[in-house]
Amino acid sequence: MLRLLPVLLLLTGCGVLENFNADVNAVGKQIVADWKQRPDVAAAQFEYRHGLDLGESMRVEVLVHADKITATTVDDLVEIARRDYWRGTSSDVGVGYLVYSTDDPPYADKPGEAEPIGQGDIEFDGDLTASYGPRPTRPSK
Repeated sequence: MLRLLPVLLLLTGCGVLENFNADVNAVGKQIVADWKQRPDVAAAQFEYRHGLDLGESMRVEVLVHADKITATTVDDLVEIARRDYWRGTSSDVGVGYLVYSTDDPPYADKPGEAEPIGQGDIEFDGDLTASYGPRPTRPSK
């Protein structure tokens, strides 16, 4: 009976892997990896939410060293996320971003208290093919 428990959970709609898109998850990992290569980045992470009840969304967060913030830091980080997402998947999933400074970092025990220096949604306006190359195509079913 215990062997059937995982199968029963999946069949009852409790499956975490429902609606999982490996391309989108890989894009989140790529954004974080590219951000971490920058000398101004102290830390980065992403959260990919999916499931029949949740839909799909991703949030990317980055913590920037306060003494290395420039006038273009947030724009540069958003541009990296936009490029990686465009090149990484044909899926259209909403991607939000939060950029924090080490002067006011977010703490797990005090959610919502840190003030981001940049936040918003990744926009895909204009001719991104000219800037980043072709976007992957959706696999045929």
